Amino acid sequence: MITADRFFHPFYHRMPAILGLFLLSGLLQAGDSKRPGSLHLAADFRYRAEAVDQEGFDRNALASTLRSRLTVTMTPAATWSWVLELDDVRALGAERYNSTSNGRSRYPVVADPEGTDLNRAALAWRGRGITLRAGRQRIAHGSERFLGGVAWRQNEQTYDGLRLRWEPADSWSMDASYVATVRRIFGPDDGAQPANWDGDSLFLRGEWQPAAGLTLRPFAYRVDVDPDAGFPPAATVDNSSDTVGVGGDWSAGPLTLEGAYARQWDQGASTLDYAAGYYLARAAYEHRGVRLELSREVLGGDKGSGFRTPLATLHKFQGWADVFLTTPAGGIEDTSLALEGGTRALSWRVVTHRFRAEQGNQEYGREFDLNVHWRLNDRLSLQFRFADFDGHGAGDDAFRDVRKAWFIARLALP
Repeated sequence: MITADRFFHPFYHRMPAILGLFLLSGLLQAGDSKRPGSLHLAADFRYRAEAVDQEGFDRNALASTLRSRLTVTMTPAATWSWVLELDDVRALGAERYNSTSNGRSRYPVVADPEGTDLNRAALAWRGRGITLRAGRQRIAHGSERFLGGVAWRQNEQTYDGLRLRWEPADSWSMDASYVATVRRIFGPDDGAQPANWDGDSLFLRGEWQPAAGLTLRPFAYRVDVDPDAGFPPAATVDNSSDTVGVGGDWSAGPLTLEGAYARQWDQGASTLDYAAGYYLARAAYEHRGVRLELSREVLGGDKGSGFRTPLATLHKFQGWADVFLTTPAGGIEDTSLALEGGTRALSWRVVTHRFRAEQGNQEYGREFDLNVHWRLNDRLSLQFRFADFDGHGAGDDAFRDVRKAWFIARLALP
């Protein structure tokens, strides 16, 4: 186990880069707003130092990376628009981490491979409550528990396909997508994981507000992944599944209740044979700017396979240490307690988790998470995040101790 001084030292010597971004932000002027017939340019820079101390590795990982993004948006008419977006991810300094493509397997994984990628290229039409978008685009549903962009990583997950959103009334809407290719965070080139998943995936989600404060969200997801000769089924076709479920929330003053239920089974070319369930129960109470949240989330297991959410923004769920990016064969129960608050400029969140098997009484471990976000101005923000997973007593070598810390500086122009 490393000492606190060794663990946080990498962030100290990265401070000059962070201070440079701070000084640059003071020289910037606000950009023009989007208008029909105008061309809008935007740039976004995110520097991150990520340190990982993982049991089972002799070396600790340090990933110092910069993601640079250029976005061009054109609105030739009130109903039409298009967007082009380029991303570039670069390592700054020595690569003392396993990016999944640099071959440095003696270090823990930090899944931020270098590369330049066309992140988005899409054409959109809007009219009469309908939005139709074709091309490479973001698709994020709700909390991104089942479908999202994994924007926490430096290389964002985007989708090649067609998306229709229909809002015929204020009380309900429908979102439908067909996706031919998922552009994953492991790209732009193949590494230990495939950079892209080809297939014929369909995503449906509705939203209905039958009463004040109550919202229901039925959904159906077909994730279809084609075989890839360069990778085993576990990295490709075994992620194919059908999922059907419903979620919802109810708010009354300071109290919010949220729940969800889903059922999933294998489909397509998957080599698995299972049917697993999912449910979520969450209660939150807010008082004087402080929010207390109690949550229980269960991903079931069946016939040696766990409930899968391969297109989710997984870092947001089951602890920020990312120990459970794949559901264990016996399923998982995550009981968590969170406290958050802050001001307009400074926000914070503290979370504790207890993980155990959904089938049987096996304990997987506990985790403590801390996040602090500081918005210095409209363009520059700083973030510190820490995660400490303790797998002692789990009785399974797969759940070893992990400690991670991040220091992030983000600059958005204009």
